[in-house]
Amino acid sequence: MFRNIIYLLPLLFLNQVICANEGVRLISADLPAITEAADSGDAYAQGFLALCHFHGDKGLFVSNLEARFYAENSASRGHWLGNFVLGCLSRYKPLGPDPTQVAKYLLKSFRDPDGKLIKQAAIGDPIAIYVLAEIFVAEEIQTILRPDMKMAADYYQISAASGYAPAGVQSALIKLYGLADSFSDTLAVQKEGIALLQKGTDQKLPAAHHYLGRCFLEGLGLKADKELALVHFLAAAEKGYGAAQLMVADFYAYGLTGEPKEDLAFKYVERAVEIHEEGAEKKLDEYKRHFGHIKDLPDPSSSTDPSKGQPQAKSTPDPNIARLPDETIPPPPSKTIRLPSAYAKDERAQPQVVKSPQKMIGAKQQVTEVTQSSITQIRENAKKIYWGQSSNASMSDAFQSFEKCANMGDGESARYLGIMYLRGKGVKKNANEAIKWLEIAAGKGDELAAKNLVSLRKIMKL
Repeated sequence: MFRNIIYLLPLLFLNQVICANEGVRLISADLPAITEAADSGDAYAQGFLALCHFHGDKGLFVSNLEARFYAENSASRGHWLGNFVLGCLSRYKPLGPDPTQVAKYLLKSFRDPDGKLIKQAAIGDPIAIYVLAEIFVAEEIQTILRPDMKMAADYYQISAASGYAPAGVQSALIKLYGLADSFSDTLAVQKEGIALLQKGTDQKLPAAHHYLGRCFLEGLGLKADKELALVHFLAAAEKGYGAAQLMVADFYAYGLTGEPKEDLAFKYVERAVEIHEEGAEKKLDEYKRHFGHIKDLPDPSSSTDPSKGQPQAKSTPDPNIARLPDETIPPPPSKTIRLPSAYAKDERAQPQVVKSPQKMIGAKQQVTEVTQSSITQIRENAKKIYWGQSSNASMSDAFQSFEKCANMGDGESARYLGIMYLRGKGVKKNANEAIKWLEIAAGKGDELAAKNLVSLRKIMKL
């Protein structure tokens, strides 16, 4: 029923200039004016200010605590935006993660008795249109409202056209990763995505800096440049964006742009711990081992992969809104869409023997007895190639090494294969193969693969 209501919204708004309305006025207003309206009891202004704190918009520091205060005030007056923000906050600590509460608040926003959210969207209110886009891809209510990435992409785009920066980030990520077009992407579409992220950085939105940093790190739509990636991660991290704080921490911990800097690595990971960023506490323990602060624990093999969010991603996926797959420690995303990626790092298992025969999808032959340590060495060398830390081999060499390890039973290598098929790195892009290898990785206990797989299937409506 609700889906049919949404389809009644005039599609002509996808191409017309957004008319003046309350949402447009809030977007164009300065922070003091918004705060004054919110403090005077304006429920819409309260909900929007909550959203600004949640995203770090209007020059604010990301603060879920401040977002909660204004969202609760807005929701207490029955406003759809206050309920929506409370739903978003319920994905993260301290309110969450609680999918039941997320669903409760999102449905209260969507099912407003007077249909105010839908009416506002129908007259071109960019904030209402953004909220509908978020609801279209919310996995917590997918049994009631089936996720629709294509429709969400249309609504993000029209909201972004009004200058609403968070919608611009979402639209950019959909374009960059081809999420609304069967994973097909073109250089022109990627350039559009990069332009949207750059516009978001001009508006000083932390998520825009974070994802532009990822583009520089991955060479997605831009020439790979780790120095510029760090610049943007730092810009987001200094505004309280937890996913970026973990990225910066890994840059310093593993010396991705110079000599490792232990003090800065701990500085940023501890900031992430303070705001309850998912994966931050594990990352802190990892650094203690890496830098020798814990002498009585085994020293797992380290990686130079930066890791996060979630949406998330957020993962959260990053990954994280629509909870799409993310290659980082799930955000969340989600301060943003959680997207597929490969620079997360798993806890490393202690050396053990993998006995033959062991069968996996795509295996060409039975594997003789091989120690886990040798598999780890091959995989780590492949990851260096993947991340541009080795100039003596090609991406296809990395693919072959990951395939060899995956066929020996290594879950992390299977995850990398899935990501490479998804992204078309070292092999022709193939979403079905991506899912196959992510399934294998998930079956081996790879948590990131399992989370990415759920979101990826939803995107493909499998």
